[in-house]
Amino acid sequence: MDKCIDAYLDLSKEVFKLDEVIAGVVPVGDDLCRFNYNVLEDCIKNIIREHLGDENCKMNAIPSTGDSCPTFVVAKTKANIDGPPHVFRTYKATNVQANKCALWQAARATSAAPTFFKPMCIELPRPAISYVDGGIGHNNPSEIALEEAKRLWPASPCFGLVSIGCGQGHVNDIQAFNRVESDRNAQKSVSDKIKSYLPAKMTVAWDAAKNSTPGIKAVIEMAAALAKVASNSEDVHRRIRATSMSSGDGERGQFQYFRFNVPRGVGDIGLGDWERSEEMAAHTSNYVREPETEEERVKCAKLLLSGHRLHSK
Repeated sequence: MDKCIDAYLDLSKEVFKLDEVIAGVVPVGDDLCRFNYNVLEDCIKNIIREHLGDENCKMNAIPSTGDSCPTFVVAKTKANIDGPPHVFRTYKATNVQANKCALWQAARATSAAPTFFKPMCIELPRPAISYVDGGIGHNNPSEIALEEAKRLWPASPCFGLVSIGCGQGHVNDIQAFNRVESDRNAQKSVSDKIKSYLPAKMTVAWDAAKNSTPGIKAVIEMAAALAKVASNSEDVHRRIRATSMSSGDGERGQFQYFRFNVPRGVGDIGLGDWERSEEMAAHTSNYVREPETEEERVKCAKLLLSGHRLHSK
């Protein structure tokens, strides 16, 4: 476990090393992305090569038996982010097939968070389609996971759903974007809110700016676009919980559902702010040691172990 944590921290440090908008290196083309997607692609390919021997291994080439776990990731089409989610699968199930694209392409598509990384264009199957992060509208994919479980195991009388959140955040009402070009007070108001999501070392250059630099304006404009498609993971959690408790015979209803999500201190840490990993670790450690959380962890572990025993027979 420690090796996995170290590996992902190293990955974060490499991928989010430089905010290129504020540094003045990008926008690249017309995409206005803050981080270099090439670095992310190389890191993903290295991981796949290390574990599978082929960085271009396709999703439909993953064996569906043995130790392999049916896996999916979610993305949205760039051309219509209000449309339904696109599910990239490593498995075939009722009415669906495994995807033919490379694993790294699906990983890039589901990681293409607007303002952070360039959208991912996938050419197979044709015609080519550009995708962005499925977190837009599906930051909590629990409902999709439930649908996929029913596709994979339509006759299963018992199953469980475990949802792990990335921390509950505060509500931020970002306004006055239409005045940032000419209104210095509006620029300061908006930039102060956006600064809370930036790594500490990046706020130095931000604070030193006497006027709103093109890079800072680009970040503000990107934040304005994101504000229009913001989603609330807790809404999904409440719907899933209600579904799990309805019309069932057991203690937990239709299926057993567990949600683990740090309630404070983590949700407002920025996506690329790996320097606050110690803070995240402290808040998470405190959360998992709380009596209510520990009780849920024990119940969840029993469910997972019982499922393993059934699978092994």
